[in-house]
Amino acid sequence: MNKLKKEEKKPFIQCYILGAIGGILMAAGDWLLGCVPLQKTDTGIFNRACYLSGAYALWKPALVVGMGALGCFLYSFMVTALNTDIDARYTRTKAIQYFCGLFTVVVALSIHLWAATLAWFSTYLGPRIGAEAAITAVTAYQDDMLPAILPMYVPMLLVFGIHFVMLLVGKTRYPRWMLVFHPVTWNLLLVAVPDIAQAMQVPTATWMSVMSQSSTNSAIVIWCIATAAYERSHTQ
Repeated sequence: MNKLKKEEKKPFIQCYILGAIGGILMAAGDWLLGCVPLQKTDTGIFNRACYLSGAYALWKPALVVGMGALGCFLYSFMVTALNTDIDARYTRTKAIQYFCGLFTVVVALSIHLWAATLAWFSTYLGPRIGAEAAITAVTAYQDDMLPAILPMYVPMLLVFGIHFVMLLVGKTRYPRWMLVFHPVTWNLLLVAVPDIAQAMQVPTATWMSVMSQSSTNSAIVIWCIATAAYERSHTQ
C-alpha cells in the first residue's frame, strides 16, 4: 500500500480538491443541459419541447463548453491522484490506468462539446425549420457520430474500473470501506435511481434526467471530497 509522507500529503490533497472543483464544473454543465421542464411527449435527451420551441437560451451551450474545458483541465489533477493511490509495485497497471486517465480528460471534453452541440442544434433549428425536421436532423447527426463517440468510453471505464478493482483487492492506499465513496459505486447508483423510480411508476421528473445525465461527474465529486477528507483526518 502506498504511504505518503506528511509533506507529500498537502499537494496530494490539493489534487483531489482541484479534481472536485473540476467535477462540479462538469456536473454544472450537465445540469444546464438536463435541467429543463419536461413534457409527456419528450423522449431522449434532446427531443424535448423546451429545446425545439427555442425557449432554451443559446448562451447555455456555450457556457457548458467553457465550464467543460476548465473542468477537464482540473480533472487532470484528479487523474494524477488516482494513479498515486495505486501501489507503486504495480507499474504496468499504473501506466495503463494513467494513460487511460489522460485520454479520459480529452474524451470528457469531446463528449461535453458534442452534447452542447446537440442542444444548440435542437434549439436553433426547432423554431426555424419546425420541430419534426429539427428532430430528424439532430437524430441523424447523433446516430452518425455515435460510432466515433462510443469507443471513447472504453478508457473512461478502464481508468475508474482499474482503480476500483485495485481498491477492492487492497492494493491502494485506502481501506476497502472507501469503496462506498468510489466513482464506480456512485455512478451506478445515480444512473439506477431514476430507472428504479420509473419502475415504481413515479411520474417522470426533471431531477431524474439531471441525476442520470450528471451521474459520472457527480460521482467523481463525491470521491474527491471523500478522499480529501480522509487524508486530512489521517494527517498528524
